[in-house]
Amino acid sequence: MNTLLKYFKQLKKEEKVIFFLVFTTIGNVAIALLKLVLSLTLPSLWFFINAIFMIVLSIARIFSIKDYWQTKKASKPEIIQNIGYQNYLNNGIMLIVLGIMYFFVNVYIYYKGTNTTIHEYLTYLVALMAFWSIGSAIYGIVKYKRNHTPIIKAVKLTNFANALTSLMLTQIVLLDTYADANHYNSNLMNGLTGMSVGMIIMVIGLYMIIGINKLRRDL
Repeated sequence: MNTLLKYFKQLKKEEKVIFFLVFTTIGNVAIALLKLVLSLTLPSLWFFINAIFMIVLSIARIFSIKDYWQTKKASKPEIIQNIGYQNYLNNGIMLIVLGIMYFFVNVYIYYKGTNTTIHEYLTYLVALMAFWSIGSAIYGIVKYKRNHTPIIKAVKLTNFANALTSLMLTQIVLLDTYADANHYNSNLMNGLTGMSVGMIIMVIGLYMIIGINKLRRDL
């Protein structure tokens, strides 16, 4: 770990951005696959949905890395800007679609419930996965808050959306496992919170699409 940190500190500014993208994407893919395995072994429809959601976001990250490399190889500013704007737009559209799907999935949860009771040790694993998602999202926002490159801004926003879904999954697992059904209506709490998360993700996507013109002025 110390060797990795030393290597990171020795990188140039632009190389650190690439390192951040690659490192967090590897982590996201690993967690997405772990969620998929858990969804098949528990079994849990909600884990499966959450895993698919994270896999889609991870694929989007891979395309963002690809586009970022293209901008580093391009020589003309207009080509660099077009690649960045298109990536930003694509991520915004993707978040709107995922947000709508996430909203209606949680409408189903509101009426049908989740039934995601798992062993206690797995709740710690779910919390750890949420910690990774939240931590990487906060790090990206704070570390690169002054970086207005469209691709980096898109990655930060999609990371934030991913962190919200991880928090939602943690809430579902904790309530379904530990909450007293006589005092707490977990279906109501999970459904309403999940619908709120879906709406936030949609708003983020709309913000990205509408804000492209503003982004061009800033650059």
